[in-house]
Amino acid sequence: MQNNIERYQRQLSLKHIGENGQQKLFSAKILVCGAGGLGGPALTYLAAAGIGNIGLCDFDVVSPSNLNRQILYTPEEIGNRKACIAKSKLEKFNPDVKVTAYSEKLTENNAGDIFKNYDVVIDAVDNFSSRYLINAAAYKNAIPLVCGAVCEFEGILTTIAPKENTSCFQCIYPFKPSTELTSKTFGILGAIAGTIGCMQALEAIKLILGLHCLKNKVLIFNGIENTYRVKDVLKRDTCEICR
Repeated sequence: MQNNIERYQRQLSLKHIGENGQQKLFSAKILVCGAGGLGGPALTYLAAAGIGNIGLCDFDVVSPSNLNRQILYTPEEIGNRKACIAKSKLEKFNPDVKVTAYSEKLTENNAGDIFKNYDVVIDAVDNFSSRYLINAAAYKNAIPLVCGAVCEFEGILTTIAPKENTSCFQCIYPFKPSTELTSKTFGILGAIAGTIGCMQALEAIKLILGLHCLKNKVLIFNGIENTYRVKDVLKRDTCEICR
């Protein structure tokens, strides 16, 4: 990586990064769960920043309906594994980066074994069942977690830091919706997923650099009005995950 340092000159000139910060990014290990509408831009900007070790976990294949928002894929790749495609493209985009692909579904049995190899986890999945599982595994293994979610023209973002005993995703959404909300059951504009996915990459990078993050807060983005609101999140005394 040091031989390609010119690639990172614009970051090295930032007072919050510099050579020491860039070395932290080179040494960092970040896992992205989901390589779709949120995960695609998150993965791309993590690779662009020079995150040395990137993991991506996605067991799905590319389908035509993905292509309005999942920017890593092309029509020619329909039917192929997302994890394998994303790994190949990210490594070509930045040869400095080592990418590990997990083409398997996350479960209670394997999440901990995967998560323990990383400094930060990004939740870029599209359903509540997986979000609850990722939240519980991250808290149990004391790994910082950046959560993002989108629906129609809106998106949310929050950062969870178990070692600091922050509130968790289940504090924000203590009850699973009666109707499962997934990318298959609601509409979404691709640019909304891109906006939140980029912000997830930013939060993960800030965690590595020790900068201010959205801990105990949730950012709510309204794409119609182009507004951002940041609300405090109270840790629930009855939360089964982080109490």
